[in-house]
Amino acid sequence: MFLTKQDLLDNHYQIGDTEGFVNYGLSMQCVHYTAFFTERDDRVRVSFRSKGQVDVNILARKYFNGGGHHNAAGAFFNGPIKDAIKLFEKAVKEIKEEQSKQA
Repeated sequence: MFLTKQDLLDNHYQIGDTEGFVNYGLSMQCVHYTAFFTERDDRVRVSFRSKGQVDVNILARKYFNGGGHHNAAGAFFNGPIKDAIKLFEKAVKEIKEEQSKQA
């Protein structure tokens, strides 16, 4: 999920309005992890959440220079939101490939 800077402006965003958005995806039974991208003035805030054995801290550390915990992590991306999302998609593919090789 993501919100662009324009989305925030159009909806009169205030700090804290998007807290918890990253958790919405986890309410679906088949979803094991989520990511939420929020475009700010000079960077993109990325929040990761997971349930079960999915370690989102790896995503945050390895690909976004961030960190956190096994089921909750975050980072900032310096660049356009579209590039942050592309990096996330690439990261998910790479992690899936690594896991399939280990299985």
